[in-house]
Parts: sequence; C-alpha cells; structure tokens
Amino acid sequence: MRTYKIAICEDDENQNAHLAEMIQKSCTVLSDENSRYEITDKFYSYDDAIKALSSNCADIYFLDIQLSDNPDDANGIELANFIRNQQENAQIIFMTTHDELALLTFERQIEALDYIIKNDNEEKIQAKISRDLEKASTKITEFSQSQADLFTYQVGNGFYRININDIYYISTTPFPHRLKIVANNEVGEFTGDIKNVQDEVPKFIKVSQSYLVNMENIARVDLKKRLIIFPSGEEIQFAFSAKRKIKQYFEK
Repeated sequence: MRTYKIAICEDDENQNAHLAEMIQKSCTVLSDENSRYEITDKFYSYDDAIKALSSNCADIYFLDIQLSDNPDDANGIELANFIRNQQENAQIIFMTTHDELALLTFERQIEALDYIIKNDNEEKIQAKISRDLEKASTKITEFSQSQADLFTYQVGNGFYRININDIYYISTTPFPHRLKIVANNEVGEFTGDIKNVQDEVPKFIKVSQSYLVNMENIARVDLKKRLIIFPSGEEIQFAFSAKRKIKQYFEK
C-alpha cells in the first residue's frame, strides 16, 4: 500500500487545527486498500518546518504563504523554495487570504499544485482539498513511473540520465569495474559492475559474460553466426548458452 505523507505549515494554531481537520476528512474518504493519505507533520513556523524537513520529507505540502505578521520574516514562498530544492516532485498547495499573493509564487518560479483562498466557503475549500490530494497522488505516481524508465550513471563528479528504452547495450571493458553504455546517439563509459546493472534493469538480457542487451532495440539476430545486429549496424556476438533465451524472446 502506498502512503502519501502530508505536511501542514500554518502559523495560526486555530487555523492549523481546522485545516488539519478538513484534510483528515478528505484523507478518510480517499484512502482505500491501495493507497492512504496521512498527515505526518504540522508546523507553525518557517524555522520549525526547516529543521524537520531537512531530514524527514513529506509528499504533499499545505503551506500558508504568510507565516508571520512580520514582513521581514521568512514566508511560505521561501519555505516552498527550500522544499522544491530538496524534492523535485514535492506537491505544494498554498493557503492564503489574499489571492494576489499567488503572483509572488510565479515570480519565484515555484510550481504550485494549487492555491486555496482561506476566505472561500468551507464547502468549496473541502472540495478543493479532496481534488488536490487526488491530483497530487496522480502526479507523484506519474513521476515515479517516469523515473523508473531512466538509467542513471556517474562519470567523475557528474551524473547522467538516459531513457532505458534508448539503450542498445551495456558491456564490460578491458578496465576493471569500467562499463561501456551504447545507446541511440550516445556512447559513454562509467564506473560500475555489470551484475549490479543487471539487477537494476532486469528487462535487459545478459547474452554473454560481457554484454547486457536491450532486446527491444535489436534490429536483427543471426542465430547461426550468433550475432546481434543493432540499428546502427554494430554487431556483437552472444554466447552459445544465450541462444535459447534469445530465440524464446523473439518467439513470444
């Protein structure tokens, strides 16, 4: 079961408690055997939230834009900026009594899921909370699925991401713990172990001690010569022991 963790940051204690009640109502209605929504944190200031969120993040955030009556104090927009830097996929819903403050979030380039105006009637706010929770969980799921389709590898101090569907094969090199990645319009080398890559990308088939192949990107197979030919025209030879599983793959 997937649990979506929710955090609230509202400096007014009464409004914080009331917002939590409304969110809990929506959580109760939306939770089922496959997913549940749970309020895990309630904060009353920017500083409290920063301390907690530095080590323990939520998934969905309800943030008051004005966290203090003092205009010099850090506000919800700055908190959202901190969260966004920590979590690319954080789902942020702003709460405000002044809808014009929403323009400030655009200036800071913070992508918010929604804006809830505190002065709206309670029925409308409740409906928006439920809709936002559903929308947030959908976005979180979509992001997770998109990440699952990416292969990340490290070269020196840099990290690179490539769509798994674009990879032709990953192979060993003459150098220990050094692997080669060949993809559509991309070739590179990185430090790694081919067994670990196989565990990470189980859809690739190990056709020899040296090669992990993305079978979906094979242009042609010559079973007699034990050759795999890629769209680029490059050929690699597969082991005799892999002949059966390659044949079975194409017969499916």
